[in-house]
Amino acid sequence: MSFNKKFINIIVLVFLYGILGTNSLCAQTEVPKEFSTSSANNFTDTVMPIILHKQVTKTFEGQPLIIEAIVTDNDELRDVILFYRARGESNFRNELMNLEVNDYRFEIPSEDIGVEGIEYYIKAVDSSDNRAYVPEIDPEDYPYQISYVSFSGPSAPDVLLLNPDDGSTNTDGHQLIIVSLYDEEDDIDVASIKMEVDGVDVTDGLEINQDLISYVPSTDFALGSHSIKFYVSDLMKNESPPMSWTFSISKEAELKVKKPFLADAKIKGVINYESEFDAFSGKNQPENRPSDTQKPSLKLTFNKKNLMATVGIVLNKHFDPAANDVDKYRQPLDRFRFSVATPFLSFKGGDHNPSFSELTLKGARVRGTVTDLHYKGLSTQFVYGRTREMISGFASFSGDSSIYNKGTFSRKIIGLSTQFNYHDIVEFGVNYLQVEDDTTTLEDEVFGNFSAIPDSLQNKYTAQSNKVAGVNSRVKLFGGKTEVVSYWAASIMTEDIIDPVSRNQDISTYNSDEGLLKNISEGTYLVEFKNRNQYFDLKGSFKRIPRLFSSLGNSSIQTDIQGLKLDGRTKLSNNQIMLILGYENTHNNLDLLDVQTVRNATYSGNMTMMKPGLPGLNLGYRFMTHKGEAVAGDTVDLSDDKSSTLTIAPTYNLRIRNVEVGLSGNLMFMNFQDDANREASFKSNSYMLAIAQTYPNKLSVNLGFGLAQNIPLSDSKTTFTLVNGKIAYALKIKNKIVKFYSGSTLVLGSKAGDGNINEIDNRKVSLNVGGQYKFSKNQFIGLDIGFVKVNDFVADPVGSKDYTEIKGKIKYKYTF
Repeated sequence: MSFNKKFINIIVLVFLYGILGTNSLCAQTEVPKEFSTSSANNFTDTVMPIILHKQVTKTFEGQPLIIEAIVTDNDELRDVILFYRARGESNFRNELMNLEVNDYRFEIPSEDIGVEGIEYYIKAVDSSDNRAYVPEIDPEDYPYQISYVSFSGPSAPDVLLLNPDDGSTNTDGHQLIIVSLYDEEDDIDVASIKMEVDGVDVTDGLEINQDLISYVPSTDFALGSHSIKFYVSDLMKNESPPMSWTFSISKEAELKVKKPFLADAKIKGVINYESEFDAFSGKNQPENRPSDTQKPSLKLTFNKKNLMATVGIVLNKHFDPAANDVDKYRQPLDRFRFSVATPFLSFKGGDHNPSFSELTLKGARVRGTVTDLHYKGLSTQFVYGRTREMISGFASFSGDSSIYNKGTFSRKIIGLSTQFNYHDIVEFGVNYLQVEDDTTTLEDEVFGNFSAIPDSLQNKYTAQSNKVAGVNSRVKLFGGKTEVVSYWAASIMTEDIIDPVSRNQDISTYNSDEGLLKNISEGTYLVEFKNRNQYFDLKGSFKRIPRLFSSLGNSSIQTDIQGLKLDGRTKLSNNQIMLILGYENTHNNLDLLDVQTVRNATYSGNMTMMKPGLPGLNLGYRFMTHKGEAVAGDTVDLSDDKSSTLTIAPTYNLRIRNVEVGLSGNLMFMNFQDDANREASFKSNSYMLAIAQTYPNKLSVNLGFGLAQNIPLSDSKTTFTLVNGKIAYALKIKNKIVKFYSGSTLVLGSKAGDGNINEIDNRKVSLNVGGQYKFSKNQFIGLDIGFVKVNDFVADPVGSKDYTEIKGKIKYKYTF
């Protein structure tokens, strides 16, 4: 990983951007001719995927949390991705959802679920890079929220004074006050922290580093007695008892008694064990669904003086040797992390998700080390590790023939980010990221190492190298009501570092033939602003991301796009009515290499009416247009389409004889008209209805129905039907809590074909039963058993693709 002259210029350019800013909103960038996709006839797919999803609103400790969605598209789907985070966290994790018959699904690991719940959204991307989200409007800022019902019962944070010792007498008036916090559920409400020293509120002067709170007085403490008071609660509003401590400053030191090392230390932890089994009948066991999975996990927290350390480990192992063999050729599922924190320095190791900025490092899981140094307003973060582990190349056999399976290079990452924050008014940061596939450490079960692999097989490998430098700034005005955030970055991507002659070409967003200022204005940037006041909220963004920009630290960046997005919100009638207006205007083909530039305009409006005791209603409307503008003179076919989407979502909560009833629905009607290609026009409708009932005897019943239809102008209709239900009951037996539940889901897919033969005709039925039992203050056990039956009625012969699946999970949790 070496610097070159071009990238040194980019780093210089980065610093200049922070001073000068951007001065242009449109430009062109020269790129290699190989990227040209010119064609005399060019239809561009502009249709977003359609996502049918019933929002999950509640999850119980010990029960599987599975997110499901039915996704359809007029083109081929590329990815369906779930973004989720524990409530209170700043960064989303992202995982690919797996297609199972008709629906995409992903089970969120129990160790990732916070005690306050989960926030999530779903993104679907097709082969033309059209993107759809649920929820549709600002999913990252307004994601779906799942509340978490803890079976063990949440507890308030524990508070420990680390320095000075409570009741101690000290001769040195320069005393650093350090407080350690521990919360089993990791949901401390930072906004609730308050400290008073000698009756004076010093909260604004606190340094908060994870769960370690420090205060450095501006002057030494005077002789005499001093007092400290401390207040904190968690996000569930569980308040710790107000803590009071005293210490004294004296000319004569008190006689100190030597204590054992662990005398003033505090150790807490959680032990979990999950055992899963999965068996298929009618088809072979899929490799991604092992017959058993054992997941022991442990979390420990240690506090002593001004030191706090945490260790966490989650293992994924199997009793089945075949499943362990399969895992050898996959990215590891085991997770290990530790952290050591002091008032000004923290060091983390293992698996973490560090974040620099929107355009450099965000969301990627790094296995390595993360070092944070912060003092006053200055903070520096250094990241070193791997985002991908090495997997050996190997040979597999089918009969008398063998197949060579190429390995995977480990992907190394090194990054540095420095930020300066001045009184939470102005913030400026510089960051650098370098990611590279490591060809030197690849092992091969057939040839030994990468250099020994024959050239004919080496051609199957591609190794990338990526360098990104960026700056970011943040300015708060009018008491923090207005905020402007900007990001700028430049990247160099080497698509293949294996062959330095024919394939080692740097693809850069930096043009060495242009000046620095033009590279700034024609580079990659994102500017966001927010304004919140008592009347309305206004937010917007402008971005320019060229086709050639690439950051392997953030896989969700959409390239070849420039445009403006605005969103305004206001509440009326004592917050009983909320209005949202949105506008977005973007275009692609920034480098003018395609035969047409497609301009997209979106107009949206949303109104929510909620009055206590009366039904609520949410109405939404979105109108989108896509217009192609010719770049090449001989272009004949240009994009010209429009779509309108109407969404109606009624809700009603009422009480009938001590029974709480919640009714909700979501109706969506979409009409897509393609004036350039009439055959591609279609209509799409979806209907979601749900009812939830809660009885005084702790019995709850949930029922749901969903229907999605895609109706092309020139093809047969495709229909997916979803019906689900769940019943749960909780009771106490000799002061021990017991909970039972049962749920079932039916998914039907159909599409008529030629003649009497359907193109799609399948059915999936699933049933789950389970329960939890809390048999002591700090122990509980849970059991979940599931049954799945799949029928494909168009298989030849009929029934050849039918199968059943039985799966189960046992969970045990112990806290100390």
